[in-house]
Amino acid sequence: MRWVKMDDEYLQTLDFVAFDTETTGLWAPSNRIVEVGAVKFRLGNSRVERFQSLVNPERHIPVETVRVHRITDTMVKDAQTVKPVLEQFFDFCGKEAVLIAHNAPFDISFVGCELERVGMSLPSNMILDTVDICRAYHPGLDSYSLLSLTQQFGISKTQSHRASDDAALVWKLFSHVSEEFPFIENERDFRRAFTFYSMSDWRGETRELPHEFSDISLAIKEGLTLEIVYASHRRPPEAQTIRPLRIHALKSALYIAAFCEKTQEERTFRLDRIKSFRLLR
Repeated sequence: MRWVKMDDEYLQTLDFVAFDTETTGLWAPSNRIVEVGAVKFRLGNSRVERFQSLVNPERHIPVETVRVHRITDTMVKDAQTVKPVLEQFFDFCGKEAVLIAHNAPFDISFVGCELERVGMSLPSNMILDTVDICRAYHPGLDSYSLLSLTQQFGISKTQSHRASDDAALVWKLFSHVSEEFPFIENERDFRRAFTFYSMSDWRGETRELPHEFSDISLAIKEGLTLEIVYASHRRPPEAQTIRPLRIHALKSALYIAAFCEKTQEERTFRLDRIKSFRLLR
């Protein structure tokens, strides 16, 4: 295999977009995006374009996630909601750009879930994961976190956990490792050389409910309201009024995404914690 620096004319013709999201939590079906950041670049070219936008998640941001990215309810209060932000983001990317993320399945799950939530189609851009790339070209490292890799390669000593800054780290990390790529002459070589993802890899794992929950299925289908008695792991059972929207699965548990009248926002309810339910006609 012939190794080169940046002599690959084909790679230098591609638009790459390193991107990152910040969210209200870790699981896409029950959480929302609060920030999108991206850097568009070409290998071997110093010119870059940047995209950054806060997102109003239309719900409270938990304190434990605020400690990570320091994005507060006040900061997003007047921000755009996710649909116009994603429209602007994908306009910025363009249809032919190759997207890059660190731990891409995480960001894919959030962007894909948000796209489905607002009725937008999933774009067909190829997506690369810098975790996969660094494991392939630098096997055996103790950690493949973004901070650890950028520290080991002398790119950055710190990580802000803000979308635009982290997208810039992904850009610099990819550019650094790209100097070890094999000679790539065309798209066929490119597709053979890497593992690619796409937004269609998003798996919401939507499930049909068992027959005994047929009233919940009916409520989802017809936009009806339910009264449920729900026991969370922190509180005793209490009655709540919800409008079920979707069913999702995580491992062996089923979850109902629903509009909660009490909080006036979308919440997620674990099915086995619903002690009783009835349709409100």
